[in-house]
Amino acid sequence: MSSSSFSQIINSLQRKDGYFETQVPDTWMQGRASFGGLVAALGVEALQQTLSSPIPLRTVQIAFIGPVGEGLLRIETKILRQGRSVTSMRADLIQGEQVACTVLACFGASRESVLSVAAPSRPEVKSPEESYCFPRKEGLTPKFLDHFDIRLAEGERPFTSGSDRNHGIWVRFNEPAPASMAHIIALADTPPPIPLSMLNAPANGSSLTWSLEFLTDDIQANADEWWYVRAELAQCSNGYNQQRYSIWSPSGEAIALANQVMAVFA
Repeated sequence: MSSSSFSQIINSLQRKDGYFETQVPDTWMQGRASFGGLVAALGVEALQQTLSSPIPLRTVQIAFIGPVGEGLLRIETKILRQGRSVTSMRADLIQGEQVACTVLACFGASRESVLSVAAPSRPEVKSPEESYCFPRKEGLTPKFLDHFDIRLAEGERPFTSGSDRNHGIWVRFNEPAPASMAHIIALADTPPPIPLSMLNAPANGSSLTWSLEFLTDDIQANADEWWYVRAELAQCSNGYNQQRYSIWSPSGEAIALANQVMAVFA
């Protein structure tokens, strides 16, 4: 496992006097910014460490205000409200004295309820072995992709003038580790923007906001097993697009739902 592995970066988060600190390595870059899944996971990890006792994460909203680059990253956390069951918190991720990302999270204790409605089942799709494997090309594909194995089971490849609004990928980490909430956040951010598959030439995309809602607090799986992430393009206009996601565990259990707003520079 390299010194820039996902687990080692998450575990390197150091608590200082009133804030947290870590280093973001070059190997997690995607263009001029770091991989958003890593940035969001670091913010959530800092919030979890701020809690006096563990509480399951229920929802998280992320605003990508500016690019988080390589180097020192400071994370300031704050408890906004602590109720009987739910604790609301905020983390500001700071580089160069500028807030580059803000994470809002709600942690909530489980409660008994007469209501129980199951999330949609994982769709029947091609196996990872039958699916298209995203290639790695030095200098062309983002560096962070080297940490994942990604297979396209539904939809079309980027820059192929496609028209499919639904994409599905099998994804796993290239490093062995029990799956933590941080791993799941990173896995959920690996699908490329669907509008990129509708173009016939390379273009850049950037996330503005991202929200995730977690359906369970009991996750028994490994990060290097196959997870399935399905994305649906809700709409695309004026240079922005909205995508909805569902994430299933290796056993086929629905784990999380997500929504993302992106800018596509084309």
